[in-house]
Amino acid sequence: MTRPSTLFMPRPSRPRLDAVALVLLALLGIAGPAGAENGPTPGLQIEGGSDVQRENIGNSINLARHPCDLQGFRERRVLRNTEERARNALRAIGFYDAELELGFERREDCWDIHITLDPGPPTTIEQVDVQITGEGADDLGFEAVRSQTEIGEGDTLRHDRYEALRNRMTRIASDRGYFDADLHTRRLEVDRENRTATIRLHMDTGDRYRVGQVRIDQDILSDDFLQRMVPFEAGDPYSSAQIIALQRNLNDSGYFGGVRVRPQRDAAEGLQVPILVELEPRKRHSYEAGIGYSTDIGPRIRLRYEHRYANARGHRYQAEIEASPVRSGIGYNYEIPLRDPLRERLNLFTTYRTEETDTQASDRFQIGASRILQRRSGWQTTEGLRYEYEDFTAGEKDNGRSRLLIPSYRISRMDADDPMTPRRGYRFEATVQGAREEILSSTAFAQVLASGKLVRGIGPGRVLARADAGFTDVDSVHDLPSSLRFYAGGDASIRGYGYQRVGPRNEHDEVTGGRHKVVGSLEYEHPVVGNWSAAAFVDAGNVVNEWDEFDPVYGLGIGVRWRSPVGPIRVDLAHGPDSEDDVRIHFSMGPDL
Repeated sequence: MTRPSTLFMPRPSRPRLDAVALVLLALLGIAGPAGAENGPTPGLQIEGGSDVQRENIGNSINLARHPCDLQGFRERRVLRNTEERARNALRAIGFYDAELELGFERREDCWDIHITLDPGPPTTIEQVDVQITGEGADDLGFEAVRSQTEIGEGDTLRHDRYEALRNRMTRIASDRGYFDADLHTRRLEVDRENRTATIRLHMDTGDRYRVGQVRIDQDILSDDFLQRMVPFEAGDPYSSAQIIALQRNLNDSGYFGGVRVRPQRDAAEGLQVPILVELEPRKRHSYEAGIGYSTDIGPRIRLRYEHRYANARGHRYQAEIEASPVRSGIGYNYEIPLRDPLRERLNLFTTYRTEETDTQASDRFQIGASRILQRRSGWQTTEGLRYEYEDFTAGEKDNGRSRLLIPSYRISRMDADDPMTPRRGYRFEATVQGAREEILSSTAFAQVLASGKLVRGIGPGRVLARADAGFTDVDSVHDLPSSLRFYAGGDASIRGYGYQRVGPRNEHDEVTGGRHKVVGSLEYEHPVVGNWSAAAFVDAGNVVNEWDEFDPVYGLGIGVRWRSPVGPIRVDLAHGPDSEDDVRIHFSMGPDL
């Protein structure tokens, strides 16, 4: 980096000072004195001045490099060097006329230097003269420099802030493609007699470069497909933010294990800079196996296979098998990237799932398609159409077969400061779906579902809130397959009650599921030691067929949380006043959102 030419207007009988030298001296030893690993070390005692002044002096002086048995003839040299560093440290923050008294004192095991400080009046900034000429004169990036508030007239002079402003101008020029920019005037002028300073920074940006053609070095996907991930076109003004966005797009695509984007400034033709992209593909095939456990469905095993790039157009597919004592299934999904491969895709899927609980049994087959769009606002929308066949039983006599063609629309969003155990975050999703008898369906219904979670840190702990609601318009709940009915109770619902044990019951006291649901939860979690936390919670809600029947049931309890290497693990003891169990244990694992 080019060193600035710094001009001072000295007071007679005072030597000229170089501003850059002052800054370098002030920053020298910024980590502070480092004591010897063993034994005593020399000490520095500073009296007077402000905390900032004493800290800056302390960071600029390292006495620990001297031995405790310092020879007498070297004392004066150490004192002179200490005084010089102290004065330079004060000048770096605008105090040029400080009065210092230094003393050297030996103690039994080593020695100390005492500094008594009177900083005197500060040097203030009289003028900040920032000028931008060339094509960048109207660039919004430099407009932010002109309107900066870090250095203003009347402020106490600080050399580090001058250096930061100067470096910011050169960085903006480089980031925005003004590669020929010349900061031809860069001066900090200090009038010692009047204790004022003037900052002059004049830059001629020259012409702004443009991005040229993007050449992508890889052999697994078509160049046309990858070019759809480039967030700019040849000829657009150069911006390092766009280069970073290109690298992020390719990293986020899931096709590559290594991404390197290199602007080739040396190969620029005219004002166009070609971009070279070097890609290292991920392994084509991925295999995953996982195990888990919850009190709702017991132990479970999951096997998953993914083909990450099935063809040059970026298609990929996944197959998954899940097995547990309560719920098992197999699924296949074929993914087709659409116009914007990173934000829009078409999924073609088919699944088979069998589930049997204390309240219902279901064998369900689905086939369908969904268009998923990640909007720039942060919301994700899913437009779906599926056909499903289900053989179900809900209670002793409530059984049947359903055939439904279901269009659906879902909107969702999640934001969190940590994907597993956030201190601040939320998740929300809402779905509208339905069917008509006239269109390949055995019954007609309309359904709205909404759910959300909220996490907020309070002091050392966290508050977690959860809500789930659903509404169904159908002539009779018995016409709905059990998978479309609502149930409550269990690890992720109302704790203190068994899985799907809350809801409307038939004459045999069997839970048969209902048309409407409202469930909520409030929990406070407090850290105890290490990765362990304690929690207290209350859950409430119910499932009904008619809103005038709604009478919430409650569950409350305490629990422990462990942030394990594979994610949060929760164990809860809960009591539900209306539950069949006095106390129920709930075990679950997985992200909080």
